Amino acid sequence: MNRIALVFPGQGSQYVGMGATWHSGFAEADCLFEEAADILGYDLKALCMAGPMTKLSRTFYTQPALLTISVIAFRRYMHEIGIIPEFSAGHSLGEYSALVSSGVLSFGDALRLVQERGRFMEEAAMTKLGSMIAIRGAELGEVEECCRLYSTVDQPAAIACYNSPSQNVVSGHHTSVALAAGELEQRGAQITRLQVSGPFHSPLMQPAADRLAEELQKYTLNEAKWPVISNVTAQPYRDLDSIRQGLILQMTHPVRWIQTVQYMMNHGVKQGIELGPRTVLKNLVREISPNIEVLSLDRDLDRFELGRRFSIRDWIACSLSLAVSTPNANWNEDEYRKGVILPVRRLEKLLRNLQSGSSSPPASEQRQEILECICLVLQTKQVSEGERKAMLEQLRRDQDGAVSNLS
Repeated sequence: MNRIALVFPGQGSQYVGMGATWHSGFAEADCLFEEAADILGYDLKALCMAGPMTKLSRTFYTQPALLTISVIAFRRYMHEIGIIPEFSAGHSLGEYSALVSSGVLSFGDALRLVQERGRFMEEAAMTKLGSMIAIRGAELGEVEECCRLYSTVDQPAAIACYNSPSQNVVSGHHTSVALAAGELEQRGAQITRLQVSGPFHSPLMQPAADRLAEELQKYTLNEAKWPVISNVTAQPYRDLDSIRQGLILQMTHPVRWIQTVQYMMNHGVKQGIELGPRTVLKNLVREISPNIEVLSLDRDLDRFELGRRFSIRDWIACSLSLAVSTPNANWNEDEYRKGVILPVRRLEKLLRNLQSGSSSPPASEQRQEILECICLVLQTKQVSEGERKAMLEQLRRDQDGAVSNLS
């Protein structure tokens, strides 16, 4: 069974003007930018759209900016596509966006949290003792060996991100990281020194993790609407306490992105949708598994394909066809009028509104209403439970891979 996962990028995906091509003219974007300005005390939209890049790349500013752009992307996805995912997951900072998407954190609370998270991380890095490198062309065992070889308690070096089979990131004390980098280069690996403000996802971030643990106590978490996969365990969070603990551990533990993608793949995910700037996760997933395709909202061709593949108009048309063509076994006129005629008329009205360009509810709301209509029609026509499930599954398949919670 094909399933959808929503994925959210982390720090490093930011750029000046990010998302302008798809959030310009989207009313919810302006509302979120206004809310962000009220909370943060500065014009976040101006920073995102005009820079300067030197300021946008500062962790303290990057984290609220990326969260906001990713949440805008999610809101647009729900407005235009609206399919409930099987999972959501984010890379590092992106995990906060994933938690907002699932309703665990409100946008405002997440924004306050990541602003403080960025502050804690910057202040923990003020000693200038840490650095990070990205490594390609080395086996995982070689990277782990070099980290063990040159890491000490006072000068640690550890894998910070398991990004893909061909890319890992090492973080820690600059002396140990430099020695590990030199060893790996001699073995033929390609090393990229990352332009970041600190040794993220390493033991050197423990002071920031301690402060985040205190900060998290100020916020109320809500039950998730769908599972969010933890960076630390590469498993869905079990409960709210595990979310709090996971966000703290994330500061000093590696991002297990390879394992996260493998978990999704093992649980039937075939389609990923990247919500945020750039296509970093799309590219990483392609390296991890050929069985999951990721479409990125920040890529013009992918946005077009999203609209084509998951067309709400097609969903209504297929549902309407199923409702009309299914044989009836209920001859109670009153039940037939309420349970068949009225739902069919509602589907016809929704389709007419879309075809005429009239204002319509968000796609997420329409999909729920359409599902309720078609389920009522099938039940009223006295279709057996087994046949109903088969019809709904076929309806899902007819939409070119689109999925929903149909059972």
